[in-house]
Amino acid sequence: MIQNSVKIHDNFSLEIKSIYENTSKRKKTKYDTITYLFIPNGLNINNQTYTKTKFYNDVKVYIRYNASEYTLEEIINLKTGPLNLFIKSVKKIVKEKSTKKNILDFEAKVKLLGAILNNSLKLQTHYFKFQKLADLQLSNQDFFNQLKEILHIYRTQIPIIENSSLDENIKNIIKLGDEYLSNISNYYTIQLLEHFKKISTEKSDLKIIIQFIKEEQEYRKTQNFDTSKDDDYYDETLLHKRSQLKKYIDGVLFLTRDVRKDGAFVEQSVFAIAAGLAMVFSTGIAFYYQQVYGNFTLPFFIALVVGYMFKDRIKASIGLLFISKASSFFYDYKIKIKDLQNNLIGITKENFVFVPFEKLGPKVKKHRIKDGYLDADYDFYGEQIIQYKRKIEIYPKKFGQEISDNRLNSLVDITRISFNRFITQMDDPKKSYSILKKGKIINRVGNKIYHINVIQKFYSEQGIEFKRYRIIMNRKGIKRVENIALDVI
Repeated sequence: MIQNSVKIHDNFSLEIKSIYENTSKRKKTKYDTITYLFIPNGLNINNQTYTKTKFYNDVKVYIRYNASEYTLEEIINLKTGPLNLFIKSVKKIVKEKSTKKNILDFEAKVKLLGAILNNSLKLQTHYFKFQKLADLQLSNQDFFNQLKEILHIYRTQIPIIENSSLDENIKNIIKLGDEYLSNISNYYTIQLLEHFKKISTEKSDLKIIIQFIKEEQEYRKTQNFDTSKDDDYYDETLLHKRSQLKKYIDGVLFLTRDVRKDGAFVEQSVFAIAAGLAMVFSTGIAFYYQQVYGNFTLPFFIALVVGYMFKDRIKASIGLLFISKASSFFYDYKIKIKDLQNNLIGITKENFVFVPFEKLGPKVKKHRIKDGYLDADYDFYGEQIIQYKRKIEIYPKKFGQEISDNRLNSLVDITRISFNRFITQMDDPKKSYSILKKGKIINRVGNKIYHINVIQKFYSEQGIEFKRYRIIMNRKGIKRVENIALDVI
């Protein structure tokens, strides 16, 4: 099963997030996705101006584990939960020698606890926001007591590490984990407070949230989490520090991508065969004319030159023919997905090509035509279509071996596509126009926008699924993303 979402990442980038779950009883689970980008012809994006190299420069892909789901109660009580695994790693690194293996294990457990707690708080906050106030009874929730207990248990381990003879770098790991846990606790509880204030929750029901936030902010002051030695009027240092800390903790879930060209062996073999055939042709001509005219004659010399010319062209023509047909058999790149211990977690393949509207499947055509603003929208001579195809194969039995988390069951694929090159041919974002109202001409200024339509086609063991989005943008960037409901075909 694939969970998919599309959102704005920044002014000029679109983020496509896909979660690939382990749904197969076999050793591997397979998915295929095709993303179609329908681009207005006026933007001058085509196979001459927008090459494969440029596209892959504009696409950035991250693959990581999807953080396991735990309730706060499970984090506290489960013996195999992230909190208890962290406590065991503390005991191990203090009692035993601080070997490289023990240090990496300790660091992984600190990061894993932070990543899982972040996911748990995100899910719990989402749950609170979508509950009816009458059913919520916020003041009676165990949420804050459980969160306090997790923070307390973690913080009781800090003196154990600090008072040991361990290296300062190791001691710093547990402090970084503490700061991250404080950051996310502060972030989600402030979100909850803002939400309940918007829906006019009684002040008495908000006391428990306010009290928690105050206590955590006091703790942050004692630990100097938010202080900066330099003048940081715009909070540059603070925000950069938090961003780096988040990347450090989330790094435990990220996987490496070993990118190789797909079909490289076959390609080189075809080129070698082409060179051999060309050589056979050239040598054959040389032998024939040598026998007819003999050595060191003008006809033999001309035959050698002509043979060499044809040899060169034969080799190049066979190579070009292979390249033109290769996209039907091979992808552009083959990527091996590996964890930090070099275990193979999965394989993905990627392919980029421009396709004509006539070669699209009937369902894709129908979904594209749906909700056109004008009949002219159906004239697809005014659009260029990019097809970005991906093949995904994952090996779930190897999930989480390096971090000892047996609940990992899915991968998150985050693909960011930059539209920066698309804006160069766009008109000014503001356009003036005139209307006649009550006999007077009124001049107005309107927004000049462009539509980039996105259709995604997903293949999984459960069947085929389609999704469509409309990207509204102008020269200043992406304004919004609209989710287009599709008819069941």
